[in-house]
Amino acid sequence: MSAQKWIKIWMIMILTISFAVGLINYVIDPLGFNKKILIKNMNIVKEDNTLFTIKYKMPLLKKGGWDNLMLGTSRIGLMDTHVADRYLGGKTFTMSLPGSAMPLQWDSFLYAIKFNNIKNIIYGIDFMTFNKNLKFNDDYVQLKEEIQSFDSFYTYDIYFNIQTLIKSIRTIVNNNALHPRYHVYYSESGMRHFPNYKQKLKNGTFKLQNSINDHIKYYFDKNRGIYAKYEYSHEYMRMFKKIVDYCHKNDIKIYVYIPPMYAEHFYALKEAGLKQAFETFKRELAEITDFTDFTGVNSITTNKDNYWDSSHLRKEHTELVISKLLYPEDSVEHQDFGVQVTKENIEAHLKQQNDQYKYIDLKEILDSIYRH
Repeated sequence: MSAQKWIKIWMIMILTISFAVGLINYVIDPLGFNKKILIKNMNIVKEDNTLFTIKYKMPLLKKGGWDNLMLGTSRIGLMDTHVADRYLGGKTFTMSLPGSAMPLQWDSFLYAIKFNNIKNIIYGIDFMTFNKNLKFNDDYVQLKEEIQSFDSFYTYDIYFNIQTLIKSIRTIVNNNALHPRYHVYYSESGMRHFPNYKQKLKNGTFKLQNSINDHIKYYFDKNRGIYAKYEYSHEYMRMFKKIVDYCHKNDIKIYVYIPPMYAEHFYALKEAGLKQAFETFKRELAEITDFTDFTGVNSITTNKDNYWDSSHLRKEHTELVISKLLYPEDSVEHQDFGVQVTKENIEAHLKQQNDQYKYIDLKEILDSIYRH
């Protein structure tokens, strides 16, 4: 057989295999990108797609039609968008960006307003977002230029991918299992769901304290933690101010709050030497806008059953947060949860919070986690 024929055969084989891989991945859709074909015992339960935040969410934003935007880290991602719809009217999208620094949130804000007539923004502003040494998300590094130039985001590389094929096979096997394993995923409104935790909770196998410990390690590990080498960025706060100024100039209502964290996480900030930076963050925030501070010690943050880990409040408490954020004067539940902060009362608020700190041996806690 001639060399030319061999080349043709190989080309046909490569194209056929590539097409087959793409077709299988598109039909099985293990990451839930298209949801065109749903087959029982085949692909109803999807894999975790939260490592593809930009590719998943930006196309949804670009489609338009969103009236309200939730912005912040993963902590706002668990807030129920249906509750926001009910309070604000219209449709709400959650552009939550796990572990994100301010530049990513700034770029995402610009992308969202470019394609949508946003009327309201609920901004869960997070202390960790202002760490100038916080590592940028991998997908942001990869797709930064596309975001900043308002480009489209294509997913063909996900389908024509062997790694996705492995996930497709795993999805089929999982859907045929006697007890399918559920994974965290984003829904069409950008909301983050934890069916894996709910499944374990229902089965009585969810170990909440272990989940809290794992997240304490994730945040406070001196070498690789998300607070590692924390250095507060005034530049990032100026970036946030530009968002607030834009909203005021363009008749967009913006509601700002600091998400609640489990009390142990709050105590740990001081023991990690971050209390001063945490206060600077709040002082500068108060100079820019009024906000609601849900951190500190109160009836919600001292009950670990309200959380999935040390910092993610469960979806069931969305209404409590939204009502206190939008209509604090009408909210009568848990009066100690959520403090309205202005530049006039910020010092009194910080003094009150300073009295709430309780000593914990953070080193011992981290050491005990490593021992296990």
